[in-house]
Amino acid sequence: MVLTAEQKRARNAGYQRAWREKRAELVHGNPDVIERALLQAAKRSLQLPAEERAVLADKLADAAMMLLWRSQELARVAMKVRTGEH
Repeated sequence: MVLTAEQKRARNAGYQRAWREKRAELVHGNPDVIERALLQAAKRSLQLPAEERAVLADKLADAAMMLLWRSQELARVAMKVRTGEH
């Protein structure tokens, strides 16, 4: 069966949408990517209006808190490994 040009565009749009969704899930789920994006935005923060700087500052604070929680959890696991607890 031969597809029309419109059918091909619709099919390709579906492929692209699925690819973008999969890529977005990988990017948004990766803390290193998030941190890198926030740090790049922080470098440009002097050019942002005050409201956007406040939003960026909140995002940076949230990221820092998540990193703190992750590090504390890893420290607890390390302590259990040292003491032989399960």
